[in-house]
Amino acid sequence: MKNINEIQQNGLVWINVSKPEEKVLRTLQKRFQLADQEINESLPSFQRPKFVKRANYYFLVLHFPIFNRTTRRIGFTEVDFFLSGSSLITVHNNSLPVIEAFFRECQKKEEFRSSYFSGTATHIFFELLNRLLESIFPILMHINEDISSIDKILFTRTPDRKMAEEILRLKMNVVNFRRAMQSHKTVLDRLVASGGRDLDISSYHTYIGILRDHTNDIWHSLESQKESADNLDETNESVVGLRMNEIMKTLTVISVTTFPLTLVATIFAIHAGGTPFISSPLGFWIISFVMLVGAISMLLIFKAKKWMD
Repeated sequence: MKNINEIQQNGLVWINVSKPEEKVLRTLQKRFQLADQEINESLPSFQRPKFVKRANYYFLVLHFPIFNRTTRRIGFTEVDFFLSGSSLITVHNNSLPVIEAFFRECQKKEEFRSSYFSGTATHIFFELLNRLLESIFPILMHINEDISSIDKILFTRTPDRKMAEEILRLKMNVVNFRRAMQSHKTVLDRLVASGGRDLDISSYHTYIGILRDHTNDIWHSLESQKESADNLDETNESVVGLRMNEIMKTLTVISVTTFPLTLVATIFAIHAGGTPFISSPLGFWIISFVMLVGAISMLLIFKAKKWMD
């Protein structure tokens, strides 16, 4: 069948389904006595991360972040695992190259099969999960680079819509990353606590320690990145607020300065009897001089009170 591949060695089997279709999954259901509920949950639709223990297998759902280079946004994809002592079934949508790369290595190289197809299928599962978690660290580095880039230009460029969009994209990337990773430690701990003799969990303490370290390191990095993204957003809002205050102060000074001058001009425009300077040949210039002196006087007052600093 298309989109389904299988490796067997030393009594162990790994079946990799790179495009979940009901016909394929129903075939696997009959072969491995899988429950209807897990088959339905493995069809294309996102499920929450989970761990389910069945009589003859363990079902795990984990999410992993993926980076779209075109939109520069981070989303997440789902990987379903059916794990028993002698078999591992992985179901995914082929958006994680690490799975396919590891599968091809085991398929083509005898030394890889001999190394990982030993003991129980837990060995294959832990190695695959280890590689998946290691592939996440470059995405973390990319977020750190975005944070540094925004931090460098935040005070050197006038805040604008593009800056706000960049910070919003950064925050959404961190949020989506956290959504993908928040349940990994819980699912792993439940597997370790519930794993029976068929999985031989006790033989893989080194792997378990490495996986826990990876999940802790990733989560701590995400916590730091969330704090940094929030701080950048608050800083940008503060810079925008200060700029708006400067603009409003400038407009206020202009308004306060021009209002009295407008009033003076309106009074002299009445042409009522006895209005000074109206009949003088130099009336226009006298009135203009009075208005200019008034404007300069008000600006000097504003300057003296440091309203224009």
